[in-house]
Amino acid sequence: MRLDVTAPVRRRAISLTPLIDVVFILLLFFMLSSTFLQWRQIDLVSPGETESEAREVRRVHLLGEDGRFELNGQQYHSDDSAALSRLVAAAPHDVYALSVEPGLTTQAMIRLLDALKTAGAPHVSLTETAP
Repeated sequence: MRLDVTAPVRRRAISLTPLIDVVFILLLFFMLSSTFLQWRQIDLVSPGETESEAREVRRVHLLGEDGRFELNGQQYHSDDSAALSRLVAAAPHDVYALSVEPGLTTQAMIRLLDALKTAGAPHVSLTETAP
């Protein structure tokens, strides 16, 4: 009886270094070529852009991060799209000047500006904070 005493053939190990390099390059490529944020433009009315017709300025005062705001002495919420649509439909050509309570974030202001634009207000502007 003859035994095969030769050493078993060892498999060559595959080096992971080139694979890691390729994965890293792909990761960098996709990170640098991707867009993570959606940039949108918000059209605002400046005082010099008023047309020949006189427009009433309605002062909208943002009260809280949750979207509460005050207009003509009454409080509303920016999530209530039906109420916002009624407010804008009552005076569609007026300028809505937005002032913000001190300490609120810019994102809260942008949400209210977007809500007013969505409700149909064509003329939205920013004003300084009420004293």
